[in-house]
Amino acid sequence: MSDASLDYWRLKAREERKSYKGADALVFSLHGRYRRRQKMQQKFLDLAQQATELAQTDSSLADDRIRTGLKALRGAFLQQDVPDDALVTGLSYVALGARRVLGLDPYPVQLAAAASLFHGYLAEMATGEGKTLTVSLAATLMGSTGHPCHVFTANDYLASRDCEELREFYQFFGLEAAAVTGDLAPPDRPVRYQANITYTTPKEALADFLRDRLALGAPFDPTRRMIRQMADTSGSTQGAVMRGLHFAIVDEADSVLIDEAVTPLIISQQVRNQDLERAVLTAKGLTELLEPGRDYDVDFKFKDILIRDQVADRLFEHHKSLPAVWHSRSRFDDLIRTALVAREFYLQGTHYVIREDKIELIDEFTGRIMEHRTWQQGLHQAVEAKEGIEITPPNESMASMSFQRFFRCFPRLSGLSGTAYEAKEELWQIYHLPVLRIPTHRPLQRKVYPPQIFSHREQKWEAIIREVHEHHQDKRPILIGTRSVENSQLLAERLKQESLPFELLNAVHDEREAEIVAKAGQAGSITIATNMAGRGTDIKLGPGVAENGGLYVIATDRHESGRIDRQLIGRSGRQGDPGGARFIICLEDDLVQRFLPQSVRKALYEALDQQIPGWVMRLFNWAQWTADRMAFQARKQVLKHDTWLDENLSFSQDSTSV
Repeated sequence: MSDASLDYWRLKAREERKSYKGADALVFSLHGRYRRRQKMQQKFLDLAQQATELAQTDSSLADDRIRTGLKALRGAFLQQDVPDDALVTGLSYVALGARRVLGLDPYPVQLAAAASLFHGYLAEMATGEGKTLTVSLAATLMGSTGHPCHVFTANDYLASRDCEELREFYQFFGLEAAAVTGDLAPPDRPVRYQANITYTTPKEALADFLRDRLALGAPFDPTRRMIRQMADTSGSTQGAVMRGLHFAIVDEADSVLIDEAVTPLIISQQVRNQDLERAVLTAKGLTELLEPGRDYDVDFKFKDILIRDQVADRLFEHHKSLPAVWHSRSRFDDLIRTALVAREFYLQGTHYVIREDKIELIDEFTGRIMEHRTWQQGLHQAVEAKEGIEITPPNESMASMSFQRFFRCFPRLSGLSGTAYEAKEELWQIYHLPVLRIPTHRPLQRKVYPPQIFSHREQKWEAIIREVHEHHQDKRPILIGTRSVENSQLLAERLKQESLPFELLNAVHDEREAEIVAKAGQAGSITIATNMAGRGTDIKLGPGVAENGGLYVIATDRHESGRIDRQLIGRSGRQGDPGGARFIICLEDDLVQRFLPQSVRKALYEALDQQIPGWVMRLFNWAQWTADRMAFQARKQVLKHDTWLDENLSFSQDSTSV
């Protein structure tokens, strides 16, 4: 293939689809409902059943016959509307391959999910239903077309693990699989991306995508570049890493496409700024004696600080002690507000930890460390000043893109998640990605007990300890989900005082995380984890545990998204195993403090004491709904911004001669 052709395919991406408004939006929403109608679930289940039966019929086929049979389907798989008979045949081949190489017989529900992925759906599969195998079945069909297939996982460890475990399976069909992780040296990256199936994380892929754009230069439009290179062969693909975007399978898609999607990834370089260092240290000194309620008001709902006028005037008298760039009133006020925001809203153990005298950010949704991530607009430096550690130079942006926009560039986007149905409208509106629920292989046996709600946090912790004692006496494994690292450590101290053995999982290396979660189903084990830690690792029950009721999950907070709560509860009762779960929460939890009006909270404190009736859970539901809507509106703003960029940048690019 010529350099011009390689360049074209490396930068080729799906055209951004516009957001609809008014009557068009209604029609588009109805189209989404049509795509995810119940009949589609039954269609894929029927195709899966046919594939299962065909695999039984063809069980004696030679290996070479299976490989050549799949290659022969390439033309059918490249069609816009893939014929059902071709998909059934392809699924039967990959099922036979899984049996011979992995010793696994895919369940019909796994084949149905793989078929839906191939058709561009987001398949909702319950925890423990075998998403890893399902992904490999779909990825084999996609990789057989010759187009690049990217499988996105939650972290580097899972990308490496899944790729290694499935490498032999892919090789059976003549396909190469590779993993691109954060520790991979730059010279090795192009080789890994040449594989038919590339396992990686969204962060690594988007970073390489942006680096390619920087290396290849403007204009980015692949057709225009191809014309230019045909006229002048001096422009080449040297320096490009990826071989293009086509198929994408996103594991834990709700977390990637919704929770983390609005965060921009920025390619940057550090630039020493002594003026900023001096400014943040001065701002810290000026704000040290300020008190909330007296000098400023804290808006927890919107995470904002409102400095009282007389206080702001008094502080501004010190503006000449700062570098000249902060002498304007608006910039000075922003600097002071940032210092107070760092103090009030960014807490050690909840939003970050300090390791080796450096601020390490914590992912709110997973509890994992987000390596090489920093806050922008001076906030990171303000937090460093607050903690009294060395101020790092700010980053100068060279290129950036939101994950939301990046995933909308894939011509064939699909994904899996245990909890996506609540966000079905959003996923359709933003990504044109229909959500389809896949039934469980065996009937669900999990029992969710009525919640326990208390007035104060101390009462909640005492109730959690009692609950742990009760089930630990029966040797039942217990998983306790906390919302923050701080709360997980607080609970760990209480369990120590009670002489209860436990494993603590928070913001540690991915390998240790998977090891701890994998053992959380053993008899008598107690595991404390931030709510989403361990996604991608099954909790399998140890001997005798199923007969004793299975894994018991205690949720100590309601999250701002109901999907996160459902993921935690879903850790029990996998593959038809028994299991149990209970929420133990209180009126002092973060969700209630931020999203329930103060007047309502005060009335509840006065009217109720000790344990609160179950009907109060409706108020928690309302607070959660409010938080979810606010987050959705924020994501819509990112979508509008991306659309504005498309319209304006495309105009400027069109005016550039080729």
